[in-house]
Amino acid sequence: MSGLVTTIVADSANLKEGMEFIENGLKKYNVKGKDKAKAMLLSEEYLVKIIRGTQNSGNISIGVKKSIGKTTITIMAKGQNIIQEDTPEDIIDFYGVESAPNAEAVIRNMIINANRDILRRSYRNSTNKGVITAGVSSQKNLIYVLTSMVMAAVICTLMRLILPENINMAVNDYVFVTIKTIFLNALKAIIAPLIFFSIAASVSSTTDITEIGKLGGKVISFYGMTTLAATIIAYFSFNLVSPGVFNELAYLVKGTETATQGEMVSILDTLIDIVPDNFFGAFVNSATLQLIFLAILIGGVVPFMGERTEKIASFIASANELFLRGASVITKCLPIAVFAFIGSMVLTMDVKVISTMVSLFISLLLGLVIMMVFYMTVVMILTKSNPIRFLKEAIPAWLNAFALSSSSAAMAFTMQTCDKKLKISPRLYSFSIPLGATINMDGFVIVLTISFLFLAKVFGVTLSTGDISALIVTIVLLSFGAPGIPGVSTICMSVLLMQFNVPMEALALFIGIDAITDPLNTANNVFGDIVGTYCIAKRNNMMQE
Repeated sequence: MSGLVTTIVADSANLKEGMEFIENGLKKYNVKGKDKAKAMLLSEEYLVKIIRGTQNSGNISIGVKKSIGKTTITIMAKGQNIIQEDTPEDIIDFYGVESAPNAEAVIRNMIINANRDILRRSYRNSTNKGVITAGVSSQKNLIYVLTSMVMAAVICTLMRLILPENINMAVNDYVFVTIKTIFLNALKAIIAPLIFFSIAASVSSTTDITEIGKLGGKVISFYGMTTLAATIIAYFSFNLVSPGVFNELAYLVKGTETATQGEMVSILDTLIDIVPDNFFGAFVNSATLQLIFLAILIGGVVPFMGERTEKIASFIASANELFLRGASVITKCLPIAVFAFIGSMVLTMDVKVISTMVSLFISLLLGLVIMMVFYMTVVMILTKSNPIRFLKEAIPAWLNAFALSSSSAAMAFTMQTCDKKLKISPRLYSFSIPLGATINMDGFVIVLTISFLFLAKVFGVTLSTGDISALIVTIVLLSFGAPGIPGVSTICMSVLLMQFNVPMEALALFIGIDAITDPLNTANNVFGDIVGTYCIAKRNNMMQE
């Protein structure tokens, strides 16, 4: 067992020693807050049970270790009986439970059963073993995806150098293409209801203007302004660098030899098409703008349904949770899909694509840098403050978000920066920062916009003026209603690919792009939240005295 390990004698007098060891281990591996409290509680309950189940004062091994993406606590000891929920001592008798002899065992068993999601138990070779997941890294998915990408690139490069071409093509056609197709089909099936219920649930809970208030209106307006600016900056950066060559990757689409020409649709046609003539047709066709329109419409009328409001809102929220969980299950398979995507690309792609990807990353970095300059300009104009001084105070939060790659995980430190460094009133930042982590995603918008324009170009899809307008509107709305689950960028990109008829094979490239740029765009998202909060605080006398 690697990591920190200790051994105690199976005696109740040593319970405190074991718990102190676990607590120190969690502290070393930086497990805090609810994760730590839940793990400590569950460890104590399981340790008590395993002490009782270990005969003749045997030894109990306790280990705390940190592996890729998570921290675990392992408790194991020899014993003749299996420690599980259905042992005789765990029979629950609710009558007179406070005075029942088995009351303590009942309570401990209830705690363990309530936390089955983070506790795994086994009994092999007369040894009871419990493994408790104490904390999951916010970068776990990123680590898994990057590992999968590297493995696919290395393994498939070796295959291309060693094995005959016919074998490589067979592996690609019968293994990689099969996995890709299954993953994409599952993703397509969940997208339409996911978009609808996610946005409808959000709108139905925030439509009441009196609840939002003037402050909320200012925060949302500011975030909307910076998001729109992000799309314009992304479009400018893409055209300035102009990465890729039109139609150069169309050969990656099986059976496609010519470019796919997009229909020339006017802005007026785009606006008209937002309103569907068939409710279910929007779902069948995965028409993103139509789904967003319907979600806003349905979510907006929920507060006005009188006594039925609560039931309808509960239904929408439950449906949203249902499809979010479904999407989470699908995106957990992302590392496997990434291996298939990247492996297929390596076996079939020309070497010149590498230079094309470099130009794309230059465009992405340019967009993110310009967005930072835009933020500093906004601070200078709206607050009359020194932007360099502001940057000096806010940069630790930027670095923290970069390291965590999660706006939600970085939220506590972001709010601390607003409080201690920038001296913003808690009345504002306690509202604006959580809201910003949900709807203000400027870095996400830049990466999504530039990446999509690049993919449409290299896969030979022509975008009209109407398409560009629809793209900007769709991305802005997606950024406001994007579900907060791992892999959300992949889901949003697949929405855009289907909306504008770009081959879904393009998703393979985006997965790699997103994995590499995710820390940067997350840091940009968080910085935008801080800028908005600071500017509103300065202009509305909401700074700490």
